[in-house]
Amino acid sequence: MSIGDLPERLHQAKSPESAMLSLPGDQTPGNWFGNSSAPPPPGGGGVPPGGCQCTLAVEFVRRWSALPVTSSTSCPRPESLWRNPSFVRLFTAHACNLIGSSLTAVALGLLAHELVGASVAEVMGITLAIRIAVVVFVSPFAGRLADYLGQRRTLVAADMIRALVVVGFLWVEAIWQIYLLAFLLNLAASVFTPVYKAIIPGLVSQTLYPRALSYGSIAYDLANIAGPALAGLIIAFLGFRANFAANGITFLLSACLIFGVPYFRGRARNRAPADSPALLHGVRAMLSRPSLRLALLFSLQISIISGFVLVATIDYVKNELALPDAFYAWAMFAYGVGSVAAALSYGNAGPRSRNLGITAAPPVILGVLLAAGLATGFPWLVAAWILAGAAQVVLGIRGNELLAAYSAPDERPHIYAAHFSLSHAGWGVTYPLAGFTTAAWGFHGAALLFASLSAIVMGLRLCLRAWQ
Repeated sequence: MSIGDLPERLHQAKSPESAMLSLPGDQTPGNWFGNSSAPPPPGGGGVPPGGCQCTLAVEFVRRWSALPVTSSTSCPRPESLWRNPSFVRLFTAHACNLIGSSLTAVALGLLAHELVGASVAEVMGITLAIRIAVVVFVSPFAGRLADYLGQRRTLVAADMIRALVVVGFLWVEAIWQIYLLAFLLNLAASVFTPVYKAIIPGLVSQTLYPRALSYGSIAYDLANIAGPALAGLIIAFLGFRANFAANGITFLLSACLIFGVPYFRGRARNRAPADSPALLHGVRAMLSRPSLRLALLFSLQISIISGFVLVATIDYVKNELALPDAFYAWAMFAYGVGSVAAALSYGNAGPRSRNLGITAAPPVILGVLLAAGLATGFPWLVAAWILAGAAQVVLGIRGNELLAAYSAPDERPHIYAAHFSLSHAGWGVTYPLAGFTTAAWGFHGAALLFASLSAIVMGLRLCLRAWQ
């Protein structure tokens, strides 16, 4: 399917409802995720055999969550993702990347401390700024690169480049070398991640895609736990620089797994220039299609709550509550527990329950931030962070569902790359804003400001719908 053959529902919508509710009802991957060249039914609607259709009682939920609500009792039972060899290989490769990146994150902080001592926070801050800048400005080109090289070659090349770069940290002796290698490392990552995400909808059905996203979120959270633990063992026996070598091995393992993915066999390796979408097609699509704009608003909500949690929690626990380091670890553990629990629940829930969760997530984020601004004490912080972790992961999963549902296979790498770039632009604002406001106004003042931002995003969504 070429870009010119995209269904009219992807480009022109007379109302937000028609743009956001016109997913085909067929549960097979051939219609929703584009694994078949057959176009969707006229008008983008349709009800699958067996009568999976919405009722008036949940119409509001369907309109709010932007995906159709189906009856879980009449839909066919999904098969297991773990019987899909292509998904298993790609998921395992991604898990290797996540664990390896956690090893490097730990070792990089220790390397910076070895080189500059007390100024390590400044070095890490600049490194983070480099990451965000590279992702924002490079990721939109990942789709075009995948068009010319092919998806498998793009992913394997990105892993090989990262393996070489991360091993280079073994010989770093100056700060500028850290910045250079961080630039190259994030350059390859900004290509790998969106292309990887764009492949998954082509591997699984509509029914299994939310579960695949849930597993990906769980892998991310578990890697943040297992990675530092493994890094500590390596440091104890081999020193912190050995973590860079271990990360290089994980990238090579990932490349080998991707090279053998059955999904890529027999697929076209290159695309003719005339058939490739325009260079910034993904960015234009993200800003013009109502449902893709909704995915961006979800990402903005995530950056608001996560940016505040990740930056401001340490200041509150250590400075305002004057608690030991272990309490900060417990607070962040609660945030991770909420994320994992919500991802598991979302992946196993029916469509109606998922849509109810999406409806509740933005108000929950607003309530958590208001509570952070008004309440005091560690117990409420733990409870609030559990809810925050749950809400942000639900919005993240639904955002990826929207990207898959409202894009054609030929343009999907461009759409995911543009979303990856634009969503990181939000992180580039909320990270420093949380740091500056917490330092100037304290934890509670900063929380109220971020609550205001969350309310503005919710209001912006309503205004966009009314304007359209």
